[in-house]
Amino acid sequence: MPRVLSWEKPPSGAGAGLGLALVPPEPEQLRLFDYGLDLEVLRMRRAAMAERRRAENTRASYAWDWLDFSRWCDSAGRAALPCSPDTLSLYLVDLAGRGRVVATIRRRVSSINAQHLAAGLVSPATAEVGEVLAGIGRELGTAPRRAKAALGVEELRRLLAATDDDGPRGCRDRALLVVGFASGLRRSDLVRLDLADVSIKREGLVLQVARSKTDQAGAGWLLGVHRGRHRATCPVVLLQRWILERGGWPGPLFSQLSKPGDAILRKRMTGESVGDLVQAAAARAGLDPRLYGAHSLRAGCATAAAAAGASDVAIMQRTGHKSAAMMGRYVRPARLFDIDPLRGVL
Repeated sequence: MPRVLSWEKPPSGAGAGLGLALVPPEPEQLRLFDYGLDLEVLRMRRAAMAERRRAENTRASYAWDWLDFSRWCDSAGRAALPCSPDTLSLYLVDLAGRGRVVATIRRRVSSINAQHLAAGLVSPATAEVGEVLAGIGRELGTAPRRAKAALGVEELRRLLAATDDDGPRGCRDRALLVVGFASGLRRSDLVRLDLADVSIKREGLVLQVARSKTDQAGAGWLLGVHRGRHRATCPVVLLQRWILERGGWPGPLFSQLSKPGDAILRKRMTGESVGDLVQAAAARAGLDPRLYGAHSLRAGCATAAAAAGASDVAIMQRTGHKSAAMMGRYVRPARLFDIDPLRGVL
């Protein structure tokens, strides 16, 4: 019977901060009678269920993390699987030197642990590695990097005006910019929309969001996006123009375009391409493209809503935030001067 390893939260001390600890497998009792239970099959099913529990984005991140680590080990002449604690700690130090943030470095440890666990190997994340990781955290700090700037309404108008192409690319880009801003959807949710997920009502758009970062079970939710007061920034008008250009074939709402020629491809855009689109539009509009990205649309939605006086509940219903604290990161700049504790004093 192959050796099976399981993981539990470690006690304080050895391995603290890594979130993983090695626990010996439960001993199996010898059976005098065969009751028809195949423990190996059950283990395989358990592994498959655990894998499905992970979000698609998490699996993609883990795959990229392992690829980066494997390449690093090849260049360093070290074994990736199994790797030694010394190899892992040197890799983490190199990541810090390459400018990776602490959250990314911690995720790399989790990814490498997952690969070892899947192979039935002991985790290389020993207490010594935990000390190195803690030292990296103290040196780099754990505060997140400054996020991309939120797009204001006037900046959004500048991006749209600078996107003056009347062909397929211009129609698609303007629709994506305005729908992305007005809906407050994450880039992953935006590009996951299909044509069948959109319906147009008198009041505006109804979007069927099948799955999101905070809805990993896939229950889905409906999002209403009101019509705009101005045709140049109306989500309904701009999306209808793109759909007419795109055609009624089933599939991704925002599809890729060929280069050159801008032929409409029946392939889904990626989240990264949304960021490229925003930055290209910002550069055309005379803005610093380094300050903006795909997240600028979502942050701009929350910030503009707060500036317009919308309640926290209304903003969270639009953006899908489950935590008021997370949502507050966006709306706080728009409410800096809402309350003056020194009103009438100075």
